[in-house]
Amino acid sequence: MQEYAPGIVGEVRFARQDGGYYVVLYDREGTSVGRTGLWRTEVKAREAARKLAEKLSGG
Repeated sequence: MQEYAPGIVGEVRFARQDGGYYVVLYDREGTSVGRTGLWRTEVKAREAARKLAEKLSGG
């Protein structure tokens, strides 16, 4: 797990069937609070997760 915003962590996953990466974001309690779209590279998925986490944390 990596922290993307204060109180929001994420886990990178690979969608084998679709051939891409996405990140599932969780709050401090471990509840899923969002998910990025599908990206071809892990780097792009992490960048999308950072932007989504900023929006979710109110920043």
